Amino acid sequence: MATSLTGIGILWAFLSLISALASCSGYYLPYWIKGELTKGFDTYFGSFRRCNYPVLNERGQIELLEACGRYSTYADIPSPWWQATTVLVGVGSGLSLLLSVTACAACCISYLIHGRMARIVGFFQFFSAVLIAVGVALYPLGWDNIEVQQACGGLSKPYQLGPCELSYSAHLLLGGTLLLFVCSTLSCKASRLKPGSFRV
Repeated sequence: MATSLTGIGILWAFLSLISALASCSGYYLPYWIKGELTKGFDTYFGSFRRCNYPVLNERGQIELLEACGRYSTYADIPSPWWQATTVLVGVGSGLSLLLSVTACAACCISYLIHGRMARIVGFFQFFSAVLIAVGVALYPLGWDNIEVQQACGGLSKPYQLGPCELSYSAHLLLGGTLLLFVCSTLSCKASRLKPGSFRV
């Protein structure tokens, strides 16, 4: 297998893929916050999805549905802060996935990435990490919405969850974001090719 990547470049490509998968999984899975609607009935929230929630049945009574789903429309997301988080983290995660595919392809294809190109990819990895970090930082501002209030005993407010707790999707996002920052640094030493090099 011919590659123009250095040993650090191969590590960069591998970590890029891991960070993108962690970020995208953390974004999509609705396990950012864990709360409890009734004794023994846990509920989970993400920025645009939730699991185990109350619904009206055909008789007009409230029943607890054990399923995961997204909000029907963007406007149904219960907080403008969560709406902003959905866009920022979604764009950042999608961008990180695109960049990781480029980095991984450079492991198999010679002359795909030269030094300057690797640094450009690293810059965009830094940018995607910033988008995700800003989105995650805005998310707690929406913890005072009625849905989280119901799941957290009415004690949640911005940056304070009360009896609720952060769940594993939040940890995936944090890990993926930190790895993206590391990858943006590693990109500076990822390729042994200089700009203008060509295959003979």
